[in-house]
Amino acid sequence: MRALIIAGLLLMFGLSSALADNPTLTVSTNNTPLDRKALEQLSHESFRRIGIDLKLVSLPSERSLVAANLGEVDGEGLRVAGLGGPGTPYPNLVQVPERFVRISFVAFSKDATITLDNGWDSLKPYRIAFINGWKMFEANALHARVVHKVDKPEQLFRMLEEGRVDLVLYTRADGIQLARNLGLPAIAPLSPALKDVDMYLYLHKKHQALVPKLSQAIRDIKADGSYNRILSAIY
Repeated sequence: MRALIIAGLLLMFGLSSALADNPTLTVSTNNTPLDRKALEQLSHESFRRIGIDLKLVSLPSERSLVAANLGEVDGEGLRVAGLGGPGTPYPNLVQVPERFVRISFVAFSKDATITLDNGWDSLKPYRIAFINGWKMFEANALHARVVHKVDKPEQLFRMLEEGRVDLVLYTRADGIQLARNLGLPAIAPLSPALKDVDMYLYLHKKHQALVPKLSQAIRDIKADGSYNRILSAIY
């Protein structure tokens, strides 16, 4: 009996040690709900393949980047290419070079006659709004006639519904879902998209050694069909 008890304790200790051997990385995000789900599920699968657990936390957009750059969290996503490294505002962030998802950034409006054939320049005559800290819009849309930055997407669509702005800038899939959830059927995305963008995960430079391993894991899930299966269940 004593031998069985000792064996049981050793087994429990061994299992606990094995579980403890899997490090956990904390990644922060301010992505929209659908894109956040894509980040979470793709990251869980790719991190699992390199023996790492994932914890995803939500922070306001700019704060999320700052926290990752300072090393308060281990990574940040999803973001456009080129935000991290020497000479950037976030020098401590290293881009995982394999694309996670491709996202359509669009303008939503109640006026379907508005045309955006000239891309970002098409915004110049209009009052627009977007989420504070969204770098794509901060880099390209500040020349509009009036620019509002807000903290929550619900604010964007309420402003548009109330006629306080002409256009709100957001992602296509999540914007369609949000307008539906808010009961705002008159709000719809305009075509063409302002930009279709590849989005990436960033890690703090202290985890730089993981970047090639994680890139390979992402390539692997694309190759074996896991990637398409995950995304087709989300979008």
